[in-house]
Amino acid sequence: MYTIGTDFHKRTSSLYVLDGSGELVSRVRLENDPEKLLSYINGIAGPKRIAMEATRNWGLFYDLVSPHVDGIELAHPKKLKLIAKSETKNDMSDAEILARLAQSNFLPLAHASGLDIRELRSLVRFRGFLVNQRRSIRNQVQTLIDRNIWPCERPKSFQDLFCDKGLKWLSEVELPKRERVILNQCLELFAEQSERITTVEKVIAEQAPELPDLKYLRTVPGFRTSKVNAFVVLVEASDINRFRKARGFAHYSGLIPQERSSGDKHRTGGLVKGANMHLRTAFIESTLAAIRTDRGLAQYYQQVKDRKGAGAAIVATARKLSYAVYHVLKEKRNYRPEPFKAPVANCHPIPTSSKKK
Repeated sequence: MYTIGTDFHKRTSSLYVLDGSGELVSRVRLENDPEKLLSYINGIAGPKRIAMEATRNWGLFYDLVSPHVDGIELAHPKKLKLIAKSETKNDMSDAEILARLAQSNFLPLAHASGLDIRELRSLVRFRGFLVNQRRSIRNQVQTLIDRNIWPCERPKSFQDLFCDKGLKWLSEVELPKRERVILNQCLELFAEQSERITTVEKVIAEQAPELPDLKYLRTVPGFRTSKVNAFVVLVEASDINRFRKARGFAHYSGLIPQERSSGDKHRTGGLVKGANMHLRTAFIESTLAAIRTDRGLAQYYQQVKDRKGAGAAIVATARKLSYAVYHVLKEKRNYRPEPFKAPVANCHPIPTSSKKK
């Protein structure tokens, strides 16, 4: 079995080929032309596998060579610290390290999603990009109003500047000429961005038939009526079976605290770094909706809030919600409500009157 370490870049690729005994067969740097890459790979007679890093454009090379090799191993870039710490770093040395790690079975692997999931994930993330831009516009308008109008001079009939009443007021409020120009441009951008977001959300909703597990996720509180977060969970998780336990899924979602323990000392810190921030945001937002509809989750949230505060309670409840989502998707079943434990006072009511003997 030949092992081909590939350092894939935008315009060129470096390939380092080892035979079954770990001896160098060839190494070459090629222009990123599909015909040239396939010609070289097909010219290696015998079974072969490829090791490559999960860069931003890895899908191009992955989809091109998959039918022509016996296997492809995708390396996790954040765990592949050996390349980053190498004293001699160049494309060919990176390709060699990938090949040797793959041959020794020490290559830290990343999950390779299918093309359909990658395209849908790009669409969902693009919607998030548009939402962030619209949020920036809202902040710009809020700052402009704060520096021109006293709080006591603002209408009391609404709080959100971007509700129907707020937008009407913004379109008519008197401002200095230069500031009025800025506000008009911001309002136009806000309307255009909102229209784009609505268009993308319609396209995302049309993808429901491509995600058969969506019907199970729709039974989980917080995801029953969500426009996008249900899709975020499915496309970011890709294949729930790649997580052996619910805690592994919660860790990937960034809902597990960091741990620094040694001997009899046990320390925990903030949430893990390097997690999937799209999943973390989706679970946090869905938790805020879930505690309004699920009594068991609401009770758990309140218990943690009383001990550690609202912030820690939201994260803890989001972690519990991620466990529920894991089992729903893994077992392909509907959600089972979190058990609600009635307060002791309700279970054992105190008599309203008693007689002293």
